[in-house]
Amino acid sequence: MEKQQASSPAQKRLFWQQRLAAAKRACEPQRRRMDEREAYYHGSRRIPAAGGASGGAVSPAQATNVRNIVYELIESQVDTALPQPKVTAVHPEDKPLAEMAEAMLRAQLRRLDFAGLNDRQERTVPIQGGDYWHIEWDPAAGGHCTMGDLMVTGRHPRQVVPQPGVYEIDQMDYLFIQVQQSRQALCRRYGVSPETLSPPGRDGARPLPDRRAGEPDAEPDAGELLTQNIAYYRNERGGIGLFSWVGDTTLEDLEDYQAKRVEACTRCGQRRPPDAARCPGCGGKSFRLESRDQEDLPGDVTIFGGEVLPGVVYGPDVPLTGPDGRPLTDDTTGAPVMGPGMPHAGRVPCYRPRAYPLVLRRNISASGRLLGVSDVDMIADQQDAINKYGTKIGEKLLKGGSYVTLPQGVGVETTDRELKIIRLKSPADKAMIDVLNIQPDTSRDQQLLETNYSWAKSTLGITDAYQGKFDSTAVSGVAKQFAANQAAGRLLSKREMKNAAYARLYRRMFQFMLAWADDPVPLTWQQPDGGQAFAHFDRYAFLKRDAAGELYWEDEFLFEVDPASNLASNREALWKLAEDKYRAGAFGPPAEPASQYRLWSLLAQDGYPHAEAVRQSLAAGLAQAQGTQGQALPLDMPADAARVQAGGRGEGL
Repeated sequence: MEKQQASSPAQKRLFWQQRLAAAKRACEPQRRRMDEREAYYHGSRRIPAAGGASGGAVSPAQATNVRNIVYELIESQVDTALPQPKVTAVHPEDKPLAEMAEAMLRAQLRRLDFAGLNDRQERTVPIQGGDYWHIEWDPAAGGHCTMGDLMVTGRHPRQVVPQPGVYEIDQMDYLFIQVQQSRQALCRRYGVSPETLSPPGRDGARPLPDRRAGEPDAEPDAGELLTQNIAYYRNERGGIGLFSWVGDTTLEDLEDYQAKRVEACTRCGQRRPPDAARCPGCGGKSFRLESRDQEDLPGDVTIFGGEVLPGVVYGPDVPLTGPDGRPLTDDTTGAPVMGPGMPHAGRVPCYRPRAYPLVLRRNISASGRLLGVSDVDMIADQQDAINKYGTKIGEKLLKGGSYVTLPQGVGVETTDRELKIIRLKSPADKAMIDVLNIQPDTSRDQQLLETNYSWAKSTLGITDAYQGKFDSTAVSGVAKQFAANQAAGRLLSKREMKNAAYARLYRRMFQFMLAWADDPVPLTWQQPDGGQAFAHFDRYAFLKRDAAGELYWEDEFLFEVDPASNLASNREALWKLAEDKYRAGAFGPPAEPASQYRLWSLLAQDGYPHAEAVRQSLAAGLAQAQGTQGQALPLDMPADAARVQAGGRGEGL
């Protein structure tokens, strides 16, 4: 945590520009390698020079026939399943809070475009060895009843410039994110005029962070896209600061950007009421944005345990005065008459995540690296060899052909006629006419090409059975499934890294919601009986009072991913599993209506078409049968049947 000695905005901007330039110089070799990896994935035609290796000198000749094994093997590993969040309480009394946090995270997964983010990461992570999520709070988002919402954006590794020599994000003193924004978007968000923004690249940093190999490195749209530089750093208090600029224009300078900031009077420090032109305390007209350790309550709020914190608190009692300005006294005792003091909003401590808003997902962990191991680096030599052999095979086949031997002075017609005439001088010349078929032998080249392909698959742990291809080594379906499971086992480390990254992402999303979601966020989920449940994520429910009477925010939860999320996302598999269990008698005798009701309740929960209507019909039939027999409802009778018999509605809450 280095204290900045710069005082003026220009000096601060120069300080961070110099740091960014030094950090970019340190990681420039890795950034060049990123372009090479992207080129491999998109089918580069490069051929290393004789005796050279991948990443070295390149032959001027280009491959004419590329078998893109990098693309094939990376696409074979794509996993479209989204790991679902699982939140576990550390303290037994916090179990309802953990369920609320988990429901909120599942709702955010449905709201945000996580399918698209995951699809992009499934390719970027194995190509580059890692990828990033950028978590921000967007004050302009939210629904009709909420102000602000989470925003999660994918950041390509080219867009992130880390502190040199540090390989864990949480241990860095600073890091940079470079984002290309349109000039109009920057003006709308930060309130600057277009004339003050520098032209693109004036600060010397104008990369296209997400460009693909072969595309021109030029600014599109006549210079409308500018590179915004965002610096996150640890401040003196251990929090997170932010400094952002474009060219020679400073956009944001927040020493503690995760703190609550309010407009306060420059004279007395009182908070400015909404749409107020003057300070209600001193009448001042000048206000400034300042960070505070405490935040004002929007009204009466209920915290953990049922305690209600008042939204308005009155100061200490003060003596009352009459119209003439004299203190009022009690006629009997002569004591001054006291009244409530100046009212102000109730305050609670602010919650700060105190963590960088960036989450890294690695491919395979490696010591001394920020990003993980790239699959492209592991099989680049095999791809180069395949480019050579593929080109060599094509050249051999094209240079081969048929040759005709003729006597000296004898010509052959080259027209398209069916019958061609050859005029010979003597019958002996006929024996000298022959056709030679020159066909090169490419078997060795093809063998070496397939050998390099096998080496690449073996390096990454991918088998034909895992890819769904024909596998001659699997003599039965069980053997084929075993081979696929073995390949999946070798790739298990990558799946675990994915799950760990999503767990960190869910923790950061929860922390941001706990810090800035002032309004209750509506949630909905399915109950075990298939009905809909509705609730709200209220961050003030996580506000607790300790044994010393101090208020604090409860964030001690274990964030994991549900190991059964892949199965839960495959509804057809769940329907088939429920049907098998029903036939096996797991729900009771299959012929009984109660067993059928349990089956259709489970199918309704898993989203089977029209299962809810069948379930309610069975519930009504069960209630009618019980009422006709005049018997009491058994204890295990479904709740729907009980409500129907009692005259209530059979809908889930």
